[in-house]
Amino acid sequence: MNTLVIDAASRLEIVAACSGNRSGNESHFVDSSHSAAILDSVERCLKKTGLALRDIDLIGVGVGPGSFTGVRIAVSTGRMLSQVLGKPLVGIKTHLLYAASVNSGEGENILIAFDAKKQKVFGALYRKIEASEPPQEIVPPGDYPIRRLLESIDASRTTYMAGSGIERYRAEISGVIAKRMMLQDYIPSGDSMCGLVLQTYREDPKGHEDYNRVKPFYARRSDAEEARGLS
Repeated sequence: MNTLVIDAASRLEIVAACSGNRSGNESHFVDSSHSAAILDSVERCLKKTGLALRDIDLIGVGVGPGSFTGVRIAVSTGRMLSQVLGKPLVGIKTHLLYAASVNSGEGENILIAFDAKKQKVFGALYRKIEASEPPQEIVPPGDYPIRRLLESIDASRTTYMAGSGIERYRAEISGVIAKRMMLQDYIPSGDSMCGLVLQTYREDPKGHEDYNRVKPFYARRSDAEEARGLS
């Protein structure tokens, strides 16, 4: 199936497209606000893969948690394309999209963490069980102090780490986790992202027919919501 995947939950906006043995991705890091023109990235990515929008059979989107604006833009774009094209939409937690692409050995840990400000990260911890399967979730994606994630790591095995939260708390991590591999400016593989979306779809095709079922996962209230709650 010709597959298109969109994610903008971190400071990395990434679009991936796959068709058989052909794949392409369009990615760039953003400093602060995410661009609403993500459709331009979709167009460029499809061009690299030799596809047009009408050729897409399946759409995947990272639902977060992460940047509120980025998650909202990615999910809205995925839902709009699913509606217009009449194609199924698969929502997957962004952290799993990243972790599934990490080239770790069996039994090793994978920590994905995006800086969430307020002394926290949007993070999740996984363990690679089998090379051909998505990693096993140890700590689900959520809004945590970095120490909460570090305490859950099996320190006897190497931990692969990616995301802006790893860079933000590098000193604290280094003091706790000796066996570590920090993946700086990590960009997930387009092939891996498409493969995970396709595998998830095949497990329950009918469950992905209604794009309305795919919703953003923010993991915390926005600053505006917090302010309203205090007023």
